[in-house]
Amino acid sequence: MMKSPLSALLSRPAARYGLASIAAFGLDLVLTMALRLGAHFSLTLSAAIAFVVTGLIFYFIHEFWTFRHDSSTVSSGRLVRNFTSLGAAFCVRVGIIGALELIRAPGPLLALVYFGLAAAASLTVNFLINKYWVFTRT
Repeated sequence: MMKSPLSALLSRPAARYGLASIAAFGLDLVLTMALRLGAHFSLTLSAAIAFVVTGLIFYFIHEFWTFRHDSSTVSSGRLVRNFTSLGAAFCVRVGIIGALELIRAPGPLLALVYFGLAAAASLTVNFLINKYWVFTRT
């Protein structure tokens, strides 16, 4: 039986990572802006909190869907490696936003630009570390 184009696409970890990243980005953005506008936190603090919450949720999505394997299960080794990856991506994300905030305090539109730039950089770092170190199967 031939796979549908969607099934063929979703059989690739990079495609699943892309879809998971879109969902994570949406959650991350909504949480960041809610904290910034609702709690009046700085963009840097809002992004840091949202990143941690989203990262914890998406470990499980990556474990059981994005990088799924017949042996997928909660693994303390992968969990530690995932937190290490998240730490690197967190530093990239928060570092970029913090540096940009130091250059110029953002209004609402510029905050979205800062967030988008930092998210693109941190997602790239996180994907590469997850694909080649955290969820690699030997």
